Amino acid sequence: MTQARLEGFIKYLLKEKWTVFGPVFVAGENSAENSIEIKQITNSQNLALDGSLPFYPFKNFFVPEKEVLFNYKNSRFQEIKTAPKIALLGVNAKDLKAVNLYDQVFSQDIYYQSRRKNLLIIGCPAAEFAAEDLKHLPFDIFLAPDAKNNYQVFAGSIKGQRILEHFGYKNYEPIQFKGPKKEAETDERLRKLRDKLKNYPNPKIWEELGQRCIECGKCTLACPTCFCFRTDDEPALEEKTGRRLRCWDSCYYQEFSEVAGSSTSSGQAGHKFLTSAAQRIHFWYFHKFARIPDEFGFAGCVNCGRCAKVCPVGIDIKKVLEEIENSDV
Repeated sequence: MTQARLEGFIKYLLKEKWTVFGPVFVAGENSAENSIEIKQITNSQNLALDGSLPFYPFKNFFVPEKEVLFNYKNSRFQEIKTAPKIALLGVNAKDLKAVNLYDQVFSQDIYYQSRRKNLLIIGCPAAEFAAEDLKHLPFDIFLAPDAKNNYQVFAGSIKGQRILEHFGYKNYEPIQFKGPKKEAETDERLRKLRDKLKNYPNPKIWEELGQRCIECGKCTLACPTCFCFRTDDEPALEEKTGRRLRCWDSCYYQEFSEVAGSSTSSGQAGHKFLTSAAQRIHFWYFHKFARIPDEFGFAGCVNCGRCAKVCPVGIDIKKVLEEIENSDV
């Protein structure tokens, strides 16, 4: 697919009532401030289709920062509306791996499934792109740049094939999705990390990190695979109306692990499962590199490095993992 044909494809999507979003180069005052941000687009100008990571992931389109689960008036619930048609153009390979996790975690969630059905995912490669990896990535259409600045086109779903055919483009290669790669069975490093976190945790690592961590939760907001949420009820009692919301949450927040309950020996009701920064940061790593691999067979981390970029105290996940891997109890 040539650049001109890509421009025509974007216009076709808009004509078919898709709202199109993609990673766009945003120039700063100097080159060091240049960034890639996800914005609504109407053409291919400044579109980043080389697999470069936008500052924030595509997570909000799959698991919104805040969504209304239902409204009610008196005893009647408002019908759940169908999600809008959104085309995500230029989802990099790392963020596509995160979609594998969303699809597993929210496989029975009607709100997620409604949204997912109306999302068109158009992927693009990372620097280490290999065509063999495509069968383990969830996408409808995939655009791989070639040496002539054109794109080799792959179709990863029936929906993707139908859209390309209707657009009039038939020079694509179909890819059958085989499911996420089971890294827990083949990745020796992941197996070692999982074993260290589950069976041989080194408290010194977590105490030192706990002293540095300020529990701001920025890493969880920037992480494409953090999906923790809370539910908020907003009743208007006089009007006999209200709504329930699902909102992002973070295991770094002190109230995250707090539950109601009977009085404790201290005279205070309830219980908090994670009582220190050291426990909370260990919980985060344990969840990504032990619990998720146990449950789904792959890591809860796509190695994008966004958490390290936003951390105000310079905690680098790569260095932490190296320390875990090489630690002795």
